[in-house]
Amino acid sequence: MDDPIIRLDNVEKSFGDFRALKSISFDIARGEFFSLLGASGCGKTTLLRILAGIEQPTRGQLTIDGKPMAGVPANQRPTNMVFQSYAIFPHLSVRENIGYGLVYQKISKAEAKARTDEAIELVKLEGLGDRSAHQLSGGQRQRVALARALVCRPKVLLLDEPLSALDKKLREEMQQELRSLQRTVGITFVFVTHDQEEALTLSDRIAVMAGGKVLQIDTPQGLYERPNCLDVAEFVGTMNLFPAKVTGVDGAKAVAAGDPSGEFAGISAGRPAAVGDTVFMAVRPEKIAIRAGAGQAGRNQVAGRISSVSYLGDRSHYLVAVDGLAAPVAVYLSNLAGQGMVGTPGADVTLSWDETSVLVLDRA
Repeated sequence: MDDPIIRLDNVEKSFGDFRALKSISFDIARGEFFSLLGASGCGKTTLLRILAGIEQPTRGQLTIDGKPMAGVPANQRPTNMVFQSYAIFPHLSVRENIGYGLVYQKISKAEAKARTDEAIELVKLEGLGDRSAHQLSGGQRQRVALARALVCRPKVLLLDEPLSALDKKLREEMQQELRSLQRTVGITFVFVTHDQEEALTLSDRIAVMAGGKVLQIDTPQGLYERPNCLDVAEFVGTMNLFPAKVTGVDGAKAVAAGDPSGEFAGISAGRPAAVGDTVFMAVRPEKIAIRAGAGQAGRNQVAGRISSVSYLGDRSHYLVAVDGLAAPVAVYLSNLAGQGMVGTPGADVTLSWDETSVLVLDRA
């Protein structure tokens, strides 16, 4: 990556005997919307706080805009942060909240007013500048927090789960606004979330974290279509997993015997598979075809019985019990015009899929 805005080189962070971050190394491009995705406790917020200067790494090097950040305090970094709680001052107006950071910059009152007006317009709060902060809705508070961070014109905006307090509908609306805002201002956004749908919707690239490590960095499509290990596959979207043992390998293609689910063929997505490996053959629910009746077992084909059906308007979700599997197989079907339901709970069905849809995965 040419001239990245952020570079992390073997960054680690320990709190006593606990290693919160372990050998983190990657770059973030200028103007990129980059997300840190993972479950609670994976280290993503600790990493964001290191970028912000709130925490210092135990070892390793961080550079922002080509300059080492060792010992550089938060208020001297080319970054600004939007917190999960928004941290809005309730006794100040919208305008006063947004312009608060400019008080400490050496600019004229006229420029401060112009930049505040620009930020208000940018986040679509025109006409609300004199409103008290406690009179705002959740979405408006989120916009104030964004404007207050952007008015200081940082090179990197850090966002710590800023949408988590919003209801589902407003959250989805704000996701689109946040992405549009990032494209408008053109600066780098580093976004922390535990919501994989949110990360897929917003990001240019995503780093999936677990246990203080980065498991995979890729585009949303790359993570979803080609997770490099079982942990990423299970965290990003829904994945059906069939335990199996590899019986043959031909380049990236592997054939495996399932126990008790038959024979599978698929593509190694992480490390190359070897004969004798115990693996999981993984396939997404929307990649599976379902038809009525119990057919013969075959390669990438299993018989089962419908456990439940959920109608979701544009699509239907089936859960299918397969003998020997602890968890039912999930199947997602689009509800196309003229296409009826395949069956009701208790009906026998056959599931099948193409080998290019199967990933051969093991643990990270």
